[in-house]
Amino acid sequence: MVDYPLAESETDLNSKQKRYCSRDFPPYRYVPGMHPHPTNSPEGHSYGAEDEENAKWNSDLWRDNEDYLFGIDLYNYHYYWEAHEAWEGLWIGAVRNSSEHRFLQGLIKCGAALLKVRMANYQIQDLIGARNLSKSGMSLLSQVGQDDFMGLNIPDYLENYNEFINPINEDTIPEVNRKCPRIELIF
Repeated sequence: MVDYPLAESETDLNSKQKRYCSRDFPPYRYVPGMHPHPTNSPEGHSYGAEDEENAKWNSDLWRDNEDYLFGIDLYNYHYYWEAHEAWEGLWIGAVRNSSEHRFLQGLIKCGAALLKVRMANYQIQDLIGARNLSKSGMSLLSQVGQDDFMGLNIPDYLENYNEFINPINEDTIPEVNRKCPRIELIF
């Protein structure tokens, strides 16, 4: 019997956001210390899944990039660890220090900071990690070199993200709910 929160029980996090692809979500949003590790634990939601190759890709074709779009969906539905996994292959396949590389690393770090915020409800010291990750993620996104990149208006996103995350600098834990910053793509 599973005794950890499944995604279906987290009704406030299951808000009806626009979806960008049709892949199914995992049964739980991985939170370290609360859930089985998705790939390392036999009870993990992605245990035994094959690792995909890290092929080169073209950011101009982002509208058709299922891994990118699935990562956006995962992020918007608070699957922050899983979004990182969806984007990691793209990040590895990107030219180091390119706009694509900085952009994906920035999104990954911003999502990781939100996961740390969620974890801070259980261990307050996770706010330190959230501070470092959010600052680094926002810095990377601001270095992409374009305001609109891969469908995202970066200045608008950064403004919303900063407004949400800023209370952690005063040791206040913002509630991870449907008011969390979302990635809204412009097609």
